[in-house]
Amino acid sequence: MKNNIPLSTIRSFKANQEVRAYLLLKEKHLRLTRDGKPYLDVILTDRSGTIIGKIWEHAGEIEPMIETGAPVGVRAIVEEYRGNRQLNIKRIVPVNEEDFSSKGFSWELVLPQSEKNSEKLWRFIEKSIDKLNNPHLIALLKLLIIDNRSKIVKHPASLRLHHATMGGFLEHMVYMLNLGIHAAKQYKLDQELVITGILLHDIGKLDELSGYPNNLYTDEGNFLGHVVMGYNMVDKAITAIPEFPSDLALKLKHILLSHQGEYENQSPKKPVFPEALLIHYLDELDARMDMMKTAINQELDDGDWTSVKNYFRVPLFKSQKDMNELPEKYNETNTEKKS
Repeated sequence: MKNNIPLSTIRSFKANQEVRAYLLLKEKHLRLTRDGKPYLDVILTDRSGTIIGKIWEHAGEIEPMIETGAPVGVRAIVEEYRGNRQLNIKRIVPVNEEDFSSKGFSWELVLPQSEKNSEKLWRFIEKSIDKLNNPHLIALLKLLIIDNRSKIVKHPASLRLHHATMGGFLEHMVYMLNLGIHAAKQYKLDQELVITGILLHDIGKLDELSGYPNNLYTDEGNFLGHVVMGYNMVDKAITAIPEFPSDLALKLKHILLSHQGEYENQSPKKPVFPEALLIHYLDELDARMDMMKTAINQELDDGDWTSVKNYFRVPLFKSQKDMNELPEKYNETNTEKKS
């Protein structure tokens, strides 16, 4: 790669610009043009966004040299196609961390990470669990949340839709929890059931997704999905806790089975009691807010509005750059006062 071209990030790419960057190879597909010539279709990511790339020359030779889930060094021309930026890749090489460190490579450049302080978020989880009184719920959360801390703080919440970053799983839980605690009080619901349901609703994703650097669906994730996997995890943990109340077990299992809300969203059940309904809508709300924030932040075009090529299929107003801030009441001082 040309050393006189400075390293740049996906978010800073401009049309007709030659760029040099370290990126994570998310996907690669060897395809054929209409003339029968092989080319490579790739999806590349870094901390700032995602972009499609095309490799037109020597695709068959290059394909086995680069691996999905691994960093690559890229030199390319940024082109515009149907209103979106994409890369016409002139050179792509696998990255050896030691060899390339002197040239500016760092894993922090290519792995999408939550912007939040994971220690602060985790303390909020612990403080929320510490406030519970039900010993069965405390035991359940110790088995499935506290004992899985090392995985939770680094895990993404989805493949690519929402909170698809290292630590995104934890961020998603905390955002829902912060809202859910206040909502349960507002609507006079069982707050301990709401807290437990929020913390466990996506627990199956710990095994459904492989996590970074590649963040792919596991075989079990493809066959079963996180709803069924989470149900099985909770059922197994409940069985290990002596005298766990059967009615409480049923409610928790229903929350897991209904949190997707609709049958067409692969939800085996629809919510049938208020706590389950609240958790469904909190899950939907936080996911959609993160998706809109991401769509706005990853837009590469100039101007006040994004294109319509996003999940919402409408132009989004770009000035909403502060949507990723935690609610004002979420801060360490506030949680300490309540402990």
